[in-house]
Amino acid sequence: MSKSVQSPSNLVKIAPTLATPPSTAGPHTYSIFLGMAKSNPDVYLFGVEGDLSLVTEELGVRTTKTVYVITDVNVQVIGDRTRVMAPKLQDVKSAIEEVGQALGPRDVCYIYAVGGHVEVENDETSFLPLPGGERLYGNVLASWLKAAASRGGTIITVVDVCHSTAFLKMPITYDFNTDGSLCYPDSVLKEPQGREGQVIIISSTECGQLARTISIREGQYAGWHGFFTWVFFEYLR
Repeated sequence: MSKSVQSPSNLVKIAPTLATPPSTAGPHTYSIFLGMAKSNPDVYLFGVEGDLSLVTEELGVRTTKTVYVITDVNVQVIGDRTRVMAPKLQDVKSAIEEVGQALGPRDVCYIYAVGGHVEVENDETSFLPLPGGERLYGNVLASWLKAAASRGGTIITVVDVCHSTAFLKMPITYDFNTDGSLCYPDSVLKEPQGREGQVIIISSTECGQLARTISIREGQYAGWHGFFTWVFFEYLR
């Protein structure tokens, strides 16, 4: 089965190999790839194009249900259980809501956001520009994620964009205990986790810090990639 979304980029063909669904009722895993290469009309982010194959393949082997691909890159998907959606605000919301409706207490959703020229406004409200002049505000995205996890599932969101900690943040910041375990710092309000679900954010950059792109010269994924994204998956391997 083949699906495509038209954009000004070269055609990128991806064929994610998804994990075998469990024989029992769960747990299940879902994935959403969000990548904007042309948020700025003057600059095309080739790192997003390169990360598309890498990230969807890495997410696919960890996904038992559906991989959602939301991007302005011209992409063709070969295979089942991968759904391509338009890079529009409503499609981003719909994908998250669909996963949230299916997410059970032990289920996990991986969301990977790459590229995109995150903008920080004067009031420090940050947003990811989408095609057609739409804006994906970080605080709005955070509210969608918390709602989707409200049935008890876990949403792990990795954000490799400029100013990522300003773009997407949660009221709880974890510190490390001396034994390496995670704990709540005393300086923030504790928020119930577990039964009502949880959202975990992994950010590549601080506010005011730019995301970087590197060139990989050989191998299966030779080409341009986000530096954090490449190192992140190299570590996981």
